[in-house]
Amino acid sequence: MEVTPLDIRKQEFKKSFSGYDKREVENFLEMVAMQLEGLIRENMSYKEQLNDVERKIDDYRRMERTLQDTLTSAQKTTDELRKNAEREGSIILKNSSLESQNIIQQAKIEESQLRSEIKILITMKNNFIAKFKGMIEAYSKLLGEEILDHKVDVNDINKILKEHPETVSNIGSLFNKDKKAEEPLKENHDQENQRLGGVFKE
Repeated sequence: MEVTPLDIRKQEFKKSFSGYDKREVENFLEMVAMQLEGLIRENMSYKEQLNDVERKIDDYRRMERTLQDTLTSAQKTTDELRKNAEREGSIILKNSSLESQNIIQQAKIEESQLRSEIKILITMKNNFIAKFKGMIEAYSKLLGEEILDHKVDVNDINKILKEHPETVSNIGSLFNKDKKAEEPLKENHDQENQRLGGVFKE
């Protein structure tokens, strides 16, 4: 049974002939009641302090949980960022490697094409030089033959000039003869030009 200071003060005892002194008992009970009140107040103060401590502990525990959750979330975020960075770095390296290989392959293809084109140009150049040289030699030969065919003997001209005027027309036969001689030369010229691909056109 819980006893309060008020219960102590109101406590009454039975009277007896040889009992305790009433005043001393009352004084003692008052002293006990006062001490009990002090203990109760102290106990209540301790309880309030304990409640404050418990509230602070709860606050600290909540803060600790929040901090722990924050640290866990930050760690997860850091791990995800690191993994993403590693994955992206790997993809970039792979793409760079493929791109460099494609560039090298394309460069090799272009180099091969350029070499082929250069060979073709060299062949065309050599063929043109050979044709041009042959054409020059052919024209030189034709020119020499034409000069020989068109050469008029001075003695033949003097002989014709000494004849009568009506016979002077024979001098035209010489040039007509030369003109007829030009026709096969022109035909040879056309055939040679056609054979060389029509490099020179009249």
